[in-house]
Amino acid sequence: MSELGDSDEGLVEEPLFLKVKSRDTVLVGEDEICKVLSFVGGSRDPDAPSLFQVANVDTGEIKHVHAAEVKEIVCSWEEQQQ
Repeated sequence: MSELGDSDEGLVEEPLFLKVKSRDTVLVGEDEICKVLSFVGGSRDPDAPSLFQVANVDTGEIKHVHAAEVKEIVCSWEEQQQ
């Protein structure tokens, strides 16, 4: 039997959308870069975002996208502050 710290077995990586914060720049879908304005928590866990309000950086369009549509964090707010 192995110690708990000896194995990565059973560890699940946190989904990307849980790492997204307001003011982050993200890739939505295949080719849409957006700035996250705010997010709406889910009914089961209000702290876990299920919808993001985003602004397209090219067109300025503001819309809501489902958390699963966020494919990558292009630039986090902390990186922008440096």
